[in-house]
Amino acid sequence: MIVQATSDRTMPHGEFLKKFGIKEGRLARLQQVHAGTVVKVTGKTGLSAEIPGADAAVTDVKGTALSVRTADCLPVFFHDPERGAIGIAHAGWRSTKEGISPAVVRMMVSEYKSDPSKLVISFGPALRQCCYEVNTEFLVHFPDSVVKMAHKHFFDIAGENAEQLLAAGVASKNIYDCGICTSCRNAEYFSYRKEKDAAGRMLSVIMLR
Repeated sequence: MIVQATSDRTMPHGEFLKKFGIKEGRLARLQQVHAGTVVKVTGKTGLSAEIPGADAAVTDVKGTALSVRTADCLPVFFHDPERGAIGIAHAGWRSTKEGISPAVVRMMVSEYKSDPSKLVISFGPALRQCCYEVNTEFLVHFPDSVVKMAHKHFFDIAGENAEQLLAAGVASKNIYDCGICTSCRNAEYFSYRKEKDAAGRMLSVIMLR
């Protein structure tokens, strides 16, 4: 059994963790440097501070929750029901450019012998293409995931991560997207694009029970 959830702006993180029976001392927090590094969390990993240099993590340790904080970036959840392993990724545009999602797949294959086609992937709330206006630089990095509308360019970060996962061997039927746009639903979710430095952060967690 797994716990998988993203908080909204109405619930403090401590209350959110308590709701799902997650102890703060068993919460793996990542530094989130907008890069492509994935770490393996074991029973010996120190959890008292952020794990440096990482934007994604995997584990097969029951009772240890993996987490990321977001306010427009895409939280990506990974579950291998056959091998009893999980992962999470903080997929901003920079870490997406670095291939953070397929990097998690590769780590789960190497560490847990996961079959990519059996992995179950979920996307949490994030800034969606409807509101993700970008400059033309993004056409270079993501030529298939930027559309032009009314002389403006918009990036589909969820679609780009999905395409990268499909290329890594994940089955399309196993990719689930909540479809929530943090900007469109800013009354419920934090959005850095809308709120700038005043934006808080949602907490996304996944844990094996």
